[in-house]
Amino acid sequence: MGFLDVNFIKAIFALYIVAISLIRLMYDKEYFRLTAMKKLFGRSLGLLIHFLSYVIMPLLFAIYFLCRGIVGFVPI
Repeated sequence: MGFLDVNFIKAIFALYIVAISLIRLMYDKEYFRLTAMKKLFGRSLGLLIHFLSYVIMPLLFAIYFLCRGIVGFVPI
């Protein structure tokens, strides 16, 4: 099916998650999860964990699924 492969749709969804997470990180108002992580782990480590889990991981999944969607590679 070309670009309408399921992996391509997953890549678009992961990029959407990355965009929303980056917008939320740059927004002045902090969200509950970020505030909780900062209280639990401290400011620097809390921001790092939040950034890794809500931006970097979805971005890696987006790159992976985008490549699989374009190439059409389905490993077993």
